[in-house]
Amino acid sequence: MNLRIFSAALVSLVAAASEASGQATQAEAFADGKAQKSKNADIKNSINAGALTNVPAQDATTTNDLKSMYGSNLINQGQNKVTACASYVPGSDAYKNQECETVNYMVGNPTTRPQYVIDKVNDPLVVKSNNIRNTPGAHTAGTSGLAGNYSACVNQTTNQPAKYDTERCQVGRPVVEGQCAATLNVTYTWQGFANQPAADMRYGRCTAGEVRGDQLTIPLTNVYRTEELQCSSRAWGGGVYIRILYKDCTGTEAEHGYNATGCSAPPHVLLVDPPHQPTESCTNAPRNNENCFTAAGVFTAKVQVPVFVDNWDYSACADLNAHGAVIQN
Repeated sequence: MNLRIFSAALVSLVAAASEASGQATQAEAFADGKAQKSKNADIKNSINAGALTNVPAQDATTTNDLKSMYGSNLINQGQNKVTACASYVPGSDAYKNQECETVNYMVGNPTTRPQYVIDKVNDPLVVKSNNIRNTPGAHTAGTSGLAGNYSACVNQTTNQPAKYDTERCQVGRPVVEGQCAATLNVTYTWQGFANQPAADMRYGRCTAGEVRGDQLTIPLTNVYRTEELQCSSRAWGGGVYIRILYKDCTGTEAEHGYNATGCSAPPHVLLVDPPHQPTESCTNAPRNNENCFTAAGVFTAKVQVPVFVDNWDYSACADLNAHGAVIQN
């Protein structure tokens, strides 16, 4: 507050108090207060409007700076002030200098004040405290109310553990086992084999004109083989020639060629061995009891198998299932 304003207000209050000091009743005090109303204007007029300029460090700039902080984050404003004061150079106005001097003192105080490290083992205060704690009787001897030994408490050892008793009782009841007859009705349908859990492969079958894979009689693959014969069997003189044979997937075997270089009177063409057919399977699917083939070994479909379904009839056991065992009292 402006010092002149405060002094003027204080003078007015003292004057008012001196005038009201002689009042005897509340009514008189109230009437006297009303009489002072007209003096408010005199007090107002006595205040100097330019008194703000006489307050140290108060000017339009500092006033506006403070007003800008209204409603803002004061933590950020404080950090900004710490940063600004860190590089502040004191001027000739000692009053203005004290703001940053105070801030810098508060920031630097934790690092400049004396630091102490207490040795928790050898520090005299710690050693003395531990000694008192461990031997209190040595420090209370001769002290009224603390000296001597209290003997009302004694150590006792008990070797008798807690005992527990377990009591049991058994109640027997005759139980009559109930019996009932359940009927199993088995049905089946013919289905193409697809690894059904209830399929019975023993009865796997193919349609008419087809053969199950494990019953095919054709060779597994087309094959070539050789045999040695006497050259004289073909009027090729003496010696032995090699005959080359080929068996197709129908089981038919025929001569594929020969090698007559070992004969003494060979034919004009010594060696006949046309290109061999590629070795291939005589069936285009595994030859097992799951697959059906034509007689020539062409796969047609999976075998038909009976798939069984168990249908239990428990109607005769309905009463027993509902009540369980019967206990006779």
